[in-house]
Amino acid sequence: MTGGVVIVGTGIAGMTAAQTLRDNGFGGPVTVIGSEPEDPYRRTALSKDLLRADLSADRIRLRPSAFWTEKNIEVCCGVMASDLDTAGRLVGLSDGRTLPYDALILATGGRAASAEPMAGVPTLRTRSDAQRIRESIADTGRVSVVGGGLIGLEIAASAAAAGYPVDVVERAHRVMERVVPEIVSEVIAELHSERGVVLRCGARVASADAAGLTLSGGARLDGPVVAALGLRPDVTLAVAAGIEVAAAGIATDDHLRTSADGVYAAGDVAAPPHPRTGRPARTENWMSATKQGMAAALSVSADLAGGSAPAYREVPLAWTIHYGVNFQIAGWPASGTRYEIDGSLAERDAVVRCFDDRQLVGAVAIGRPRAGRTAREEMTAELTRLTV
Repeated sequence: MTGGVVIVGTGIAGMTAAQTLRDNGFGGPVTVIGSEPEDPYRRTALSKDLLRADLSADRIRLRPSAFWTEKNIEVCCGVMASDLDTAGRLVGLSDGRTLPYDALILATGGRAASAEPMAGVPTLRTRSDAQRIRESIADTGRVSVVGGGLIGLEIAASAAAAGYPVDVVERAHRVMERVVPEIVSEVIAELHSERGVVLRCGARVASADAAGLTLSGGARLDGPVVAALGLRPDVTLAVAAGIEVAAAGIATDDHLRTSADGVYAAGDVAAPPHPRTGRPARTENWMSATKQGMAAALSVSADLAGGSAPAYREVPLAWTIHYGVNFQIAGWPASGTRYEIDGSLAERDAVVRCFDDRQLVGAVAIGRPRAGRTAREEMTAELTRLTV
């Protein structure tokens, strides 16, 4: 072994991979490369309470710097991986260095998506983004959020809870359409409407800038605008190196290996086989990124040692909180063709179980966090039974 393991990306997937390598006895060099200039931090804090949370570096960092030093993990912040030679197993860095590797984990995450009318509109991806958005809302006393998905609604909830007028512009006909069934969208919409948030579903943006936006019908919304249009996986390095990339992200097998020998992918950029369809699929949430970081590290350790590691077949579980109401989203509830309700949606105390024919494919637990985890365990057991 000469180069050890190099990890590109200091998000939760990359840092979890580094820690897992050490926790499982890997003794070679471990180097993590990150483009942001500060220590690795928890991105979930940025949207879940944008207006009131303490977003100082010390408060939201993943671990104290000494933790990584004690684990003998070299964390290189403010440096980009600019070149990748998979044949020679070399990573070129923006500071002029070249790192050899025995195994490489691409955990490059993604960039906030944008659209032509939204060019130049602030997006929320980094701590500095969050600080600028917070200041602009405080200065003007209101905000318009373009995008009624998970992140957009968390920003809206945080701003409304802090007392600011909020408009949410969503081109789909309901909020969180890609993630939850319609009855859950209705619960979420009611929560926001009760707090004064104006939901403009089925609306399109004609033009926008940092000072406001104009809808296709001519209505003008003044004040700061935040674009929350989702995430685009950062596959730049992989594409330049000739690694196979699918529409969803970097294609991997069920051990998170890419098409290049010795190169793995994890987190928001990775597209392992979907547990139900087998097609490349990407999952954008903190818990899945954590699980993939662990799985990639275990695959690396096993492959370098000539052993074997468990396949990665994870049923995703994401969570969000709106005005104190906890939503646990397990599996793929929007893909269900029918659903069953246990509890009361009106009282925000229910579990919506979603089925494709007779198979449970997803669930949304509202006000019942433990029920979301239970549903995921049930789906995981069924997938295990089907693949054994």
